[in-house]
Amino acid sequence: MIRILVVDDEAIVRRTLRALLERAGYAVLEAAHGLEALDLLDGADLVVLDWNMPQMDGLELLRHLREERPELPVLMLTAHDGEAERVQGLRLGADDYLGKPLRNAEFLARIEALLRRTRRYGLVRVGELELEPATQETRLQGAALSLTPTEFALLLALARQPGQPLSRRILFAQVWGSDPQVDERIVDHYVKRLRKKLGDDPKNPRYIETVFARGYRLKQPAE
Repeated sequence: MIRILVVDDEAIVRRTLRALLERAGYAVLEAAHGLEALDLLDGADLVVLDWNMPQMDGLELLRHLREERPELPVLMLTAHDGEAERVQGLRLGADDYLGKPLRNAEFLARIEALLRRTRRYGLVRVGELELEPATQETRLQGAALSLTPTEFALLLALARQPGQPLSRRILFAQVWGSDPQVDERIVDHYVKRLRKKLGDDPKNPRYIETVFARGYRLKQPAE
């Protein structure tokens, strides 16, 4: 069952959305603010996120979420009507935006559209490596591989363009976004972690190859 995390400091809003979503066949997780939501992100397939909340507001949570779960769809809710606020939320990584008060039919339609968009990629398979974007499951030679959300996002970026060298800058943008507090060289650190989990030898790589002056690439089976 698809699990939707509703993050809103108003209990009546959470109850209303829970009832609406459960009637539509979804499982619902609830959080009253961003800090509470952090512990529930791993169990969510989509997040409905309010802008104004105590302790950690929606924008701060969105920044954290895009670092840890870059593929997770986010529908932002807000009472702000200004274009500038909407643009800010979208630029920070929200996938869609709805103003309050909500219209039930439109709200459910937006949820369905986001889920369809997320699942269009389906299973990604490169040789003996398989990745499930919707669940973040990874299998190597049929055996489950334990990856963190960031490791998964990096491997998925490579797997979607097998054989194609991707620069550090491109990989950083796809996995970490435009966070000015993170150095692009963090890509090298996570490649090293992935190689270790894949059992890869950097000097004679079977999976992730360094291409001089061009970046990294995931080797295709015939190579």
